Amino acid sequence: MDKPVINPKYVSVSGYGYSGSGACVDLLKEFEGFGALQGEFRIAKDPHGLCELEELLVHNWDVIRHDIAIKDFLAYCDILSRGTGIFNKVGKDFSNKLDIDFMLESKKYIDSLAYMTYLGDTAVHRYNIPAYKNFIMKLRTKFSKYRNNNAKQMFFARPVESDFIKETRNYINNLFYKYMELEKIDTLVIDQAISPTNITDTSRYFEHVKVIIIDRDPRDIYANMVKRNHLFGPELLNRESYEKYIQWYEQSRRLSEKDRNNSDIDEYVLRLSFEDLVFKFDDSVEKISNFLGGNMRHIDKGKYFSTEYSAKNVGLWKHYHDQSIMDKIGKELKSYCYDY
Repeated sequence: MDKPVINPKYVSVSGYGYSGSGACVDLLKEFEGFGALQGEFRIAKDPHGLCELEELLVHNWDVIRHDIAIKDFLAYCDILSRGTGIFNKVGKDFSNKLDIDFMLESKKYIDSLAYMTYLGDTAVHRYNIPAYKNFIMKLRTKFSKYRNNNAKQMFFARPVESDFIKETRNYINNLFYKYMELEKIDTLVIDQAISPTNITDTSRYFEHVKVIIIDRDPRDIYANMVKRNHLFGPELLNRESYEKYIQWYEQSRRLSEKDRNNSDIDEYVLRLSFEDLVFKFDDSVEKISNFLGGNMRHIDKGKYFSTEYSAKNVGLWKHYHDQSIMDKIGKELKSYCYDY
């Protein structure tokens, strides 16, 4: 891409898993000038994503480790780029969704961070290869004539923090500018882009970003996880695992040290409950509008978000087959439970 969006605005709607962030994404799509990317966009916080890349290129650099970090990042971007299907590898199809060459943009981003590439050889290259290949490489090393056959392309990159943030913001803007132009939107809503437990670090990668964090009654999350048998759900099929769930719930909401010490965080973070989106809809919309700058026009009210439909997903815990578990969760996580 040759030109980035001029002053793009982003809203990251984040949750903790089954906490209802998708409902807020649907609501924001109803406002003039807003559009939402299909599916989650987790490149900042996922394993091998931007946060890990910054850690190993900027804050915890090593002469070999940063090369591995770049290759892991590019391998992750390949997953984000490619399509998927029943008989194909996992893919997120962002090249198609954004109408760009996602891998090309990712490689250009890495080129902007790296001083150079070179042919190198290190024992790290041999950690994950079969025994017979390791034997062949040892033979090549022994006979100097063939030593160069062991060489691999390696990256050399050690950017300072300010340059890393600058190039990362350019990269993010370049990923989205064509999509925003085609959709004629000036504010892009992205689901799960910023970690709710590491807000300060992951929000730095986006220009003009605000974060809305949605949470939900822990009893309903428990009931939903069991029903869908996903994330922590398979563990919860064991009746005695409610204690593990309580630990998981509490720890997954613990802020990072940087977030706790960030006195400005409330300026760009709004916390709402899924239940308030349903039962206090007008009040919640007013909070969102004020938070995002006011004067928002709700031109498609009810097109994507329905309080009547969402209400069916509130109070699921009341119908759970084992109310003794719900009583224990309600007691241990009382401060998180919704006050009906």
